Amino acid sequence: MVQAIENLTALTTRLVTSQPHPRLKGWDRLVVDVLDARPVAGRADLLSRYVGGRLELAVPGSLVAGLPPGTVIRLRAKLAGGHAMAEKQPPPGTFMTEPPR
Repeated sequence: MVQAIENLTALTTRLVTSQPHPRLKGWDRLVVDVLDARPVAGRADLLSRYVGGRLELAVPGSLVAGLPPGTVIRLRAKLAGGHAMAEKQPPPGTFMTEPPR
């Protein structure tokens, strides 16, 4: 049995597209450009390698409902089962959005 690595990375992203997630009820599947990534203390950083590239990211739909493309999203995410997933209930101050410029 393979043990999951406890991981979490603070990401700054720009929204490209968003749609309901095909397998996770209540979640959206976002395609984002990864602008920056920072390790989270005490956790492995498995997502920094995406800086400068695109990433598919599962995010609770309630957090991103109605956000237009170009929105900057700051959040924390982990790699789980080969898929990037945002925190389901992010702690205060760890999930923020900025409108497109």
